[in-house]
Amino acid sequence: MYFLNLKAFHPTVGINTNNHSKHPFLESTDGLFEPDDFQFNFNSSFPFEQIELNESQQFYLSEPNLLKVFKNTISVDNKILVNNIKPIEEAYTKELAELFYNGYSAGTAQFYHEIGQTFSSLELEHKKQALRDFITYCHTNLYFEGFAIPEVIYALGYIQASLVKGFQEYSNLNRLKETEPVPPVIKVYPVVKMPAPEVKPEPVAEEPVEPAPKPAQPPTTATVSNNLISLRYPGGNIFDLWCALLDVQLCQLMQVPQAFSSEDEIKNLLGRLFKLDDQEQIWPVSNSQHYYQMAPGYQNLLCLLMHATYKLNTTYLKVPQLKYCELLKINFSPFDTYESVSDIQRNMTKKKDSAIDFVHKSGGAYAKKAYEVLKKVPTYILKS
Repeated sequence: MYFLNLKAFHPTVGINTNNHSKHPFLESTDGLFEPDDFQFNFNSSFPFEQIELNESQQFYLSEPNLLKVFKNTISVDNKILVNNIKPIEEAYTKELAELFYNGYSAGTAQFYHEIGQTFSSLELEHKKQALRDFITYCHTNLYFEGFAIPEVIYALGYIQASLVKGFQEYSNLNRLKETEPVPPVIKVYPVVKMPAPEVKPEPVAEEPVEPAPKPAQPPTTATVSNNLISLRYPGGNIFDLWCALLDVQLCQLMQVPQAFSSEDEIKNLLGRLFKLDDQEQIWPVSNSQHYYQMAPGYQNLLCLLMHATYKLNTTYLKVPQLKYCELLKINFSPFDTYESVSDIQRNMTKKKDSAIDFVHKSGGAYAKKAYEVLKKVPTYILKS
């Protein structure tokens, strides 16, 4: 059973609109809102539309009736009616969008709670089937009938976020394959030919002498392969730094929905960005492509985390800052607005400074750990 914590949701009947007498009813000038009778398209690249409340608040939406409400152009062609008569006002539309956003933020943070504790221990195909079932359940129950009950709007936001998060997870897993058996390594040893009795042995050609190994490169340069940057700075500190993304209070200060909810998610993220050099690999390295859909308000924090990683690591391995900026561009949606990687590099320092203040102000445990790591960056001047 899913969504048992939602006030306006019942596991057998879905969205509960019994408490509708005190609240407005919405409809379109084209007619009453109807449920989406189409099955969810698992083959779509990203079947959601982005709705922006402001610079730092956005959500992704697929419920067709709420799309009509939130995309309604009040000043040009107002097609949404309140209680069958009055055209909807902009302030009321914004109020409904904020209610939906609050539910959406909670649904994003609680995704792994909803999918279940056993999910992480399942085999790949069982994980994908569990996600298909979850996505279908969300899609089936995601229906706005028109009753603008606050707890209903909140519940719909919560379910929508669960659907978006579930589809992202499914898309990532769908690119993976079960581990194929590795053929056994057969070692071939040279055969020493012994001369046969009374037969003159033929001369045996000498085996070529292998060239002496080249001396190891000094720890001042590093290569970037498969879009992964090598790190020689202690991985534990880098992990503590990036766990700032898990800090609930920090996300609230920045007014963004929490995009990550577990340390394993952060490890998977780091494994798609960096590989540890000459130290224990504390996160799984992956060459699989992944694109993180995140609120635009994350841009400053991501700049800070990547810039701090660059400054800490450059003492050991000289990787150009531009390479770190490339990781931001190819992995995180908040940087879609930048036409070039060079533009990110030019704005990186300015953006990370504002993020430092948010990390310092947060009282969350993850933010405090991250701030201690930031104090180790030689060029940063931080408050004690």
